[in-house]
Amino acid sequence: MTETIPILPSADFDVTTSFWERFGFIPRGRWDEYLVLRHERLAIELHFWLDASVDRWTNDVACYLRFPDPEAARACHAEWSHVEVPEPAVLSSPRDEPWGATEFHVIDLHGNLVRAGGFPPVS
Repeated sequence: MTETIPILPSADFDVTTSFWERFGFIPRGRWDEYLVLRHERLAIELHFWLDASVDRWTNDVACYLRFPDPEAARACHAEWSHVEVPEPAVLSSPRDEPWGATEFHVIDLHGNLVRAGGFPPVS
């Protein structure tokens, strides 16, 4: 099995950890310039590298979390919709896209875009 894990910038690992813990991620490793967070139930891992200069308003780093189907994406959003998201971070509502996916996104306090979605099974 091959796994893809995004590596996103963070200006402050304490801020990053506190933010993503709200969504159920737990620290799995932290070093001077590298942080690993994992959501065990969803089997999602996010890695962060330290970049004190990253700016929330100009950061253009993004990743995609692909769920097996639209229902799984909606279930994740339903769980995360109860999270109190501090401004200027964002948790969008799910949308049914013209290409068949149901998608939503999180933009964290450092401007990282984490888009999540699920596509219907191909028949």
